[in-house]
Amino acid sequence: MHFKIWPILILSTMLLSCSALQSILESAPKPGASIVDVKLNGLDLQQVNLTFDIDISNPYSVPLPLTNLSYALATNGKNFLSGNAQDLQGSIPANGNQVIQLPVSVKFLETLNVLSNFKPGSVIPYTAKMDLSVDAPGVGPLSLPLKKESELPIPTAPDVSVQSIDWQDISFAESTAVLNLRVKNNNEFPLDLNKLNYALKLSGTSVVSNSIEKATSFAKGQENTVKIPISVSPANLGFALFNMLKGSGSSYGFEGAMDVQTPFGPLNLPLSGSGDTKFNH
Repeated sequence: MHFKIWPILILSTMLLSCSALQSILESAPKPGASIVDVKLNGLDLQQVNLTFDIDISNPYSVPLPLTNLSYALATNGKNFLSGNAQDLQGSIPANGNQVIQLPVSVKFLETLNVLSNFKPGSVIPYTAKMDLSVDAPGVGPLSLPLKKESELPIPTAPDVSVQSIDWQDISFAESTAVLNLRVKNNNEFPLDLNKLNYALKLSGTSVVSNSIEKATSFAKGQENTVKIPISVSPANLGFALFNMLKGSGSSYGFEGAMDVQTPFGPLNLPLSGSGDTKFNH
């Protein structure tokens, strides 16, 4: 009879030991991780480079090895980018914290192909979800979920047109004027113009190429006129141009680029426009 009790006692002891071990493991300190910042770098019309700063804490008295980091970016529950960190290696120092960086490149053409409800010029709210895997000493593999909500822009070029050219002085030696350039911001975020590079053709002839520093602000979707002082040398271009400048207008071609500041960082936007413009004397 007593022999039948022994297996029960042994099993009970094992169950209590497992329960006690589980309780100890649950109450033991665990590593922590959070996304503390996300930076936008290298923003242009093709892509943007994101850098996620991930702060990891190690409560153990030995280094905490990192094993894997997977990520997915989604908007309205739809993933538009996912992957794994390349060459994740190293460990977090004992009883310390360390910030690691995850670089992610978002290509706009691929993103818009997935998110058909967005268009160039949009600002996309997104949720970044990550899974950081570590090898906890005495415990084994652990998965640390991470989450961060942010937004990213998909910039587009402005519309430009030469509304008019106000000639102030016309002579065969030199002609000066103010070029009235109409610029429309097609983005859902503001632009602050710092510098503008430009080249102007009139009736197919290149007449001026230069750059100006001009502080002009454009709200989202807003149009503004940028006044550009120009100087043309008809003597170098011939009598045909001189006679044209004395007329009422001509066709034009305008090419250039804007250096602007945005809420997401600096950006260089190309400019291109053509049509007919009028001359004011």
